[in-house]
Amino acid sequence: MNDEMTVEAEIRRYSPGEDAGPRYERYVVTGAGNMRVLDVIRRIYATSAGDLAFQFACRIGRCGTCAVKVNGVPVLACQERCVPRMRIEPLTPFPVIRDLVIDRTEIEERYARLALTPAPPAAGAAQPLPMDPGLAERIGHLDSCLACMICVSACPAVAERPFDGPAFMLKLGYMHKHPANDQDRVDSAMESGLLECFGCDVCTQLCPADLSPAQEIRELRRDAVLGARSRS
Repeated sequence: MNDEMTVEAEIRRYSPGEDAGPRYERYVVTGAGNMRVLDVIRRIYATSAGDLAFQFACRIGRCGTCAVKVNGVPVLACQERCVPRMRIEPLTPFPVIRDLVIDRTEIEERYARLALTPAPPAAGAAQPLPMDPGLAERIGHLDSCLACMICVSACPAVAERPFDGPAFMLKLGYMHKHPANDQDRVDSAMESGLLECFGCDVCTQLCPADLSPAQEIRELRRDAVLGARSRS
């Protein structure tokens, strides 16, 4: 059994303000047969392209920062196994800072706007607020989103319609169900393009955290139709 493989990787290189336009540079890497995409990128950086810009942190699929497109499909670079030929690109449709690094400024600002702002508890109230165990488990699972933006990058509705994307719908669904929620998250979802979703479930299929943004979208749509404005 051959425990080595050779990978031919084309990486999109681009530095806005310096380069006339994007270009693809070809690299060849030989390594272990179970190499991940991040292993190839790091090897290229160490041996062939010391100016290559990319991002990673945990290397165990928990931080979401290493997300890139490989052969047109958004993946976590630290988890995705290599194939012999790969075209590696930054996530779309986000602005590119340099090479494989996207500008997350707008993403972080959107999440900040979605944050809970509950009123201080009344004197003598239980600390923390009591929560049904089943609900706590469900919203705890929803809160495990990596904010990697893989689902947004893969979403065909984001590319074609005024739709903020599955990750933000998932966050609104989490807020909608949270006992401390004090805002109308269904209306916020409508303003963010809730009805523009195609219902293709690509977001759920690609989610590295095994979440289902598509299911949250369906539940938010149900509550929009029924007029529900509190957690279900």
